[in-house]
Amino acid sequence: MKWRLVSQVTKPYTMRSFALLLVILAVALACPSQTGFKIPQKRSVQHRVESREDEPRNWLEKGLVYQIYPRSFQDSDGDGVGDLKGIISRLDHFVQLGINVIWISPIFKSPMADFGYDIADFTDIDPIFGTLQDFTDLTAAAKANGIKLVLDMVPNHSSDEHEWFIKSVDRIDPYTDYYVWLDGEAPGVPPTNWLSVFGGPAWTFNEKRGQWYLHQFVAKQPDLNYRNPLVHEEFKNVLRFWLDRGTDGFRVDAVPHLYEDPTFPDELPSGDPNADPDQYGYLIHDQITWNRPETYDVMAEFRQVLQEYEDGDGQHRAMMTEAYVPLENVIQFYGNESFRIADFPFNFALINGINNCLYYCDTATKGYPYNGTQLRDSIVEFLDAIPSWVGPQGANWVLGNHDQRRLASRFGEALVDGMIMVQMLLPGTPVTYYGEEIAMKDQFISYEDTLDPQGCQMGPDRYEKSSRDPARTPMQWDETFNAGFSTSDTTWLPMGENYPTVNVKLQKENLVSHLNIYRTMVALRQEASVVYGSYDFPIVDEDAFTLTRLRTNSTSYVVVLNVGLEERRFDLSGVAGIPATAKVVVRSIQAVSGETQIGFNINTADFPVGAQEGIVLSFLGL
Repeated sequence: MKWRLVSQVTKPYTMRSFALLLVILAVALACPSQTGFKIPQKRSVQHRVESREDEPRNWLEKGLVYQIYPRSFQDSDGDGVGDLKGIISRLDHFVQLGINVIWISPIFKSPMADFGYDIADFTDIDPIFGTLQDFTDLTAAAKANGIKLVLDMVPNHSSDEHEWFIKSVDRIDPYTDYYVWLDGEAPGVPPTNWLSVFGGPAWTFNEKRGQWYLHQFVAKQPDLNYRNPLVHEEFKNVLRFWLDRGTDGFRVDAVPHLYEDPTFPDELPSGDPNADPDQYGYLIHDQITWNRPETYDVMAEFRQVLQEYEDGDGQHRAMMTEAYVPLENVIQFYGNESFRIADFPFNFALINGINNCLYYCDTATKGYPYNGTQLRDSIVEFLDAIPSWVGPQGANWVLGNHDQRRLASRFGEALVDGMIMVQMLLPGTPVTYYGEEIAMKDQFISYEDTLDPQGCQMGPDRYEKSSRDPARTPMQWDETFNAGFSTSDTTWLPMGENYPTVNVKLQKENLVSHLNIYRTMVALRQEASVVYGSYDFPIVDEDAFTLTRLRTNSTSYVVVLNVGLEERRFDLSGVAGIPATAKVVVRSIQAVSGETQIGFNINTADFPVGAQEGIVLSFLGL
């Protein structure tokens, strides 16, 4: 590979390090180069084209990813924190819902300065979550239930308590340059004006070493130096460690932050009048500390490791990349036609691409969380950008995660079912954040009780807009003490106040519930028209969004979503492929119209859909 080996070093490599470096370079040169990927040309989506049934689909393309935030999923030992044994005890939840992939946020040894994203040992389990044997038991139990397991990897940084960093402080080779160290501009002055994502300087002075180290997040998360090829090899060995233990793939965190401009220039002000000088948004980061082209090369290296295992046993190993970057850069993580990098880069269009109600719904969108045109455009923009050699099955749709406010809080509970209907019937892979299936909401947490470093660093007046704690509260399993999550008197974050009425047990027992709508929609994803059928968005305006999934001579579907605040009657008679009558398969829990009861056939030329209600109709594709 044509690796960019400009070093961020402060002294020459030792002969021992140099010899090891030559070995690594020899291996690298044997791998396919990903340098200089061309951005795929924008193309028009072929909405009406069906896929061939003989086109291969791997388990990720055919499946559904469910994100587990392990601290909050299930506590098995009564300490108020979720753990691996707790996940094992709840695997039946995924089986009953039809979920085939679980992604677990970091479970590695950590001081928990950023709740697992500050890793002190990439090849061990933190005791709060269990042991390596517990992980072995989890992989075995998951496989026995037909569930693939994806781990969350954090290559950008480690904990400052990691052995690598401790030895780097002491300049013990080969670790001397494992991190980004620089001298200051003057005594007490950082090398650059760079800011941390969480606020404040991105540099901290280490007295023992006598230099500044870079941390794009909190000070206890020093950035690894990816201009040192030894770091590449270390992290590839981390991947191999977990692949050897049955992991089916990885979600790769904070990818755009891996590289910095090797000349270390100051960043320019963004010009945002609302940005404080100590906050990340005050500066322009593009191509300096964020979103550099070398990132695609190291992701290709990681993919090559996964490919080694896939070639060995024929079983697919998946890679999903997290990159909050412009769409043209997101798409490059697919790689190119000769070498696929990510199965998919996460698509945040349904989070960032449309408005939400959390802070500005009433004033910015006239009371609407978003409108139908905005929803359609966000979806089509991503589908248009996907390379033709990937195809729409390589898309993915994310409605929430551990860094965002919950779906039911952003859009309002009334729209949850409709959004799930859309997400599940779009081509590609849906990604569910734990609790979305029951429409869990954010829980208010005071500044005094806030644990998230991103919120804490903002201070008591601004923490609410930055803290991620409200979306990380424990899973609500039933109406008993602590929602069945833990027997501890105190849970690590407070329970959601509505758990007595919003929980898995009650929604299982109630046929008209978010959970049962979710389960129905997961089942529909197995239909041939959803796997291979064409798709289109025939009726879209400010109040309405529709999505069709059609396949000739197969059961086909249309989702009708009324985004507006008033009931609306729809006429689909002019939509190609939709017959005069269709059957109601599922509708939002608030639906009350006697005309659209589940199982009834309705006149597709005239039927009502209530305010912020979704409905799915089925018919034989023409």
